[in-house]
Amino acid sequence: MKSTITEVEDMENEALFCPVATTTFIKNISDDIYPLLELASNEPDATATPLLKSITVLLCSYWKAFCFNLGQEAFYQLVDTLPSATQLPLPIKKTVALDILNNKDELAVWSLADKQWRDHVANHFNYDASNQIFNTYPPGTRQLNHYFQQLTGIEQISDFWHWEKDEYPFLHSACSVAQACEVHEQLMLLPEEISNQQNISDLSYHAVCDYYAHTLGLAIKTQTAIKALLGVNETDNLSDSSSTPDFTHRD
Repeated sequence: MKSTITEVEDMENEALFCPVATTTFIKNISDDIYPLLELASNEPDATATPLLKSITVLLCSYWKAFCFNLGQEAFYQLVDTLPSATQLPLPIKKTVALDILNNKDELAVWSLADKQWRDHVANHFNYDASNQIFNTYPPGTRQLNHYFQQLTGIEQISDFWHWEKDEYPFLHSACSVAQACEVHEQLMLLPEEISNQQNISDLSYHAVCDYYAHTLGLAIKTQTAIKALLGVNETDNLSDSSSTPDFTHRD
């Protein structure tokens, strides 16, 4: 079975469990996107537009990769740790049952016998199958709700997308589920608009910084949902302000 969760240490050397997808996402946006935002902040708005478009496309790409990889990690962790196949999330059981029923091999059901169910389920939801599920819908909230529901059983991952004012140092206002989904939908439409060379008049430096902070907030809440599902204690690793830029507006 795949190794999916990595152990990292915080500044006090206390052991923390953090998905590989999360550490990769934080490293990518910190190493690649944050320096580009700093560069864009020093350019006049007229010349920053191409750079801001590139930042936006890159942010969306990293966010989608994070969600896909986190879903896979959560799935493999469930398969590895659940004591019985009867405790698998209902969507997974339905998918596997349908596959067995449609299999012309009369002995296919025996692939679930004893402890073999782990390998069978894991093999069925391999990378290609997960990718197909992920791309059932266009990029957006519906896509992610469907994906995480199929791989983890979480009915609506977006129900976790909300926070209070000053809950995190880089998010300066409260956000409801509806507001979080609305901003997410706006962001996920931008790559296609950019590729079609549409004029996006409101893609300012401040708007891109807000998208950056918003996506980081979504990542925190999505990981929180997964950790709750896996029974792992939530940590504050993601919310460390040292890995996020200062989003105070420029004069």
